[in-house]
Amino acid sequence: MKNTFFRTDTKALVGSVLLGIVFVIACQATGFLDNLLPTGKAGMYLINGTVWASFTALIVLLYKQPAGIIAGEVEAVISIWYSPLWIAFIFANAIGSLAVSFVAARCSMEKWWHHILAMFLCNVLGNICVGIGLVIIFGVPVKVAVVESLIVIAVCWPLSTIITKVVYDSIKKSGLVR
Repeated sequence: MKNTFFRTDTKALVGSVLLGIVFVIACQATGFLDNLLPTGKAGMYLINGTVWASFTALIVLLYKQPAGIIAGEVEAVISIWYSPLWIAFIFANAIGSLAVSFVAARCSMEKWWHHILAMFLCNVLGNICVGIGLVIIFGVPVKVAVVESLIVIAVCWPLSTIITKVVYDSIKKSGLVR
C-alpha cells in the first residue's frame, strides 16, 4: 500500500463513510457499556477507548485523511448521548487520527513496532485531551486526571495495538485493500 497522508478517491470517501457509521455505532455501544461499569462512571472509558483507538487507526490505515478526521468528528459529536466529555472527544479524535496518519505516512505498517508507535501516539495524545476535559468539565483534580489517563492508556494502548494489527493484517490478506 502506498504511504500517503491524503486519499480523496471515491472508493476511500464512500468506504470511510460506511466504516464511520460502524465506528459511531461501536463507540455508542461501548460508551453505554462503560457507563454501566464503575470505571465508566469515573470517566475511564476502557472498552470505549480501546474501540475508539482501534477504529481511528483502521479508518486512517484504510482510507487516510480526511476520512479519519471526518469519521472521528462525527463520532465525537454523536457522543453527546453518552458523555459530557464529548467536547474533549472532538480534539482527541482529531489529534489521534492525525497521529496515526503521521506514522502511517512514514512507515509501512507491516511491523509490530509501527503499530505500537502509532497506537502509543494515538492513545497518549487522545487521552491528554480527555484528561484536560476531565479537569475542566468534571472538575477532577489534575493528579486524579493524570492517574486516570495513565490507567486508560495502560489498558487501551496494548489492546488497541493488538486489535489494529490483527484486523489490518487480515484485511490486507483478504485483498480488500491495495
